[in-house]
Amino acid sequence: MPGKRMFKHDYSRVGFYMITIVSAGRKRLFGTCKNNQAQLSEAGKTVLRRWKEIPEHRPAVEANTCVIMPDHLHGIVYVRKKLTKPVGETIRGFKSGVTSELRRQLKTPGLNVWEEGYHDRVIMDVETLRTERAYINDNPRRYCLRKENPQMFLRANYLTHDRLPAESNIIWAGFGNLFLLDKPALAPLQVSRRVSSQELACRKAEALELSWRGAVLASPFISPGEKEIAHALMNQEYGSLILLRSEGFPPLYKPPGAYFDLCAQGRLLVLSPFAYTGRKQPLTRERCLRMNQLVAEMCGCNARL
Repeated sequence: MPGKRMFKHDYSRVGFYMITIVSAGRKRLFGTCKNNQAQLSEAGKTVLRRWKEIPEHRPAVEANTCVIMPDHLHGIVYVRKKLTKPVGETIRGFKSGVTSELRRQLKTPGLNVWEEGYHDRVIMDVETLRTERAYINDNPRRYCLRKENPQMFLRANYLTHDRLPAESNIIWAGFGNLFLLDKPALAPLQVSRRVSSQELACRKAEALELSWRGAVLASPFISPGEKEIAHALMNQEYGSLILLRSEGFPPLYKPPGAYFDLCAQGRLLVLSPFAYTGRKQPLTRERCLRMNQLVAEMCGCNARL
């Protein structure tokens, strides 16, 4: 998994970095997940111990939050002071040390432990750090949900469907319950940022009524009003969403936060008409208008909810 690095970022500078590393071939080498908890094998315990020992080899790097999953790990490292080499050297050293020890431990000299490379995310502020720690600690529960409901986490990189606008410059990708596109009624949702609280309350009631009647709400869910309606629907026991994503899907994409649980229930489909570039795409007015247009076409109407 040769992950994309943040463009022009100095990876030797002080800061927090979220790291994801995957086992070779996604082998479940490090343990199992049961009852929403990770149960580590001896190999998994070795990985966790090696992670905690990172400061012994790189005193300027603190091994922060880490959760070992059966076939991957998520961890956060904190670079305390400017490094002479990028933090990637530390991650490569960690991977190499784990590989050497597990080859001895398992008496398998040719064992491939890791996929090539790793994925990182530079954590720029305290709120993102808090969010990433919560994400890491919740990983065993989400992993169990995915294994129990694999059909609800399907990914299609070249998705075709009669409802999806077919244009030469669009290659659709989807993640989640692909069968939501076959539902009889899709209702486009667009809520202005300038909507009054009274009007938003009416729009929310109308949206929940449509959901109760079986319609699937479709939207980029970008504006505060759209997000509020989405979360109101998540708190119901009925209703589904089709979310149009403003950029493509990274290699290890999973829906964030409450959207993940909605996906596990088969009530979410995430679509994107845009290619993944590895760089954050600016959410311009033109892109928002384009996504709303595509949603309206998908739903077979020019009107909006």
